[in-house]
Amino acid sequence: MARLPDMRSEDGFTLIELMVVVGILGVILVMAMSTFAGVKSRAQDSAAKATAATALETGRIVFTDTATYASVFPANLTAAEPSLSFVDEVTNSSGPNNASTWVPDRATTGYQFVAAVYSQSGKCFFVRDWITQGIGFAVEPDVSARDCTSDRAALVTFLTRWPSS
Repeated sequence: MARLPDMRSEDGFTLIELMVVVGILGVILVMAMSTFAGVKSRAQDSAAKATAATALETGRIVFTDTATYASVFPANLTAAEPSLSFVDEVTNSSGPNNASTWVPDRATTGYQFVAAVYSQSGKCFFVRDWITQGIGFAVEPDVSARDCTSDRAALVTFLTRWPSS
């Protein structure tokens, strides 16, 4: 007849040891999730910055034909760069493949071009080319997609490089 194992043996883990292991795994999981969230946010911001830079490059390409931004409209920009969607200054940028564009001085000199691009992380990235002053960059944090329009550029301070955020 087969013998039953002795249930009083002390082989295996105690409940306390198992709870400690589960607790350690939980702490590691929380640290990994917070790191992942930061990486995701930075990736979304990088995509928006790249689109803003491409919008600026496209605006400058269209500018070279007439030596003024006064003739730069979303339709011209879309024709020059079909991989992006360009909209006017009062229409919001809905994401990293969509740029709101504006020529603030279209009626006079046509020396300024502004693009705004919304990041899914909740920031609006602006880039401005002002022929007489150079290129500027700005970020407006904590905005909704509907508030990311290029005509809001008057509310931000432009710097010579992307502000750290």
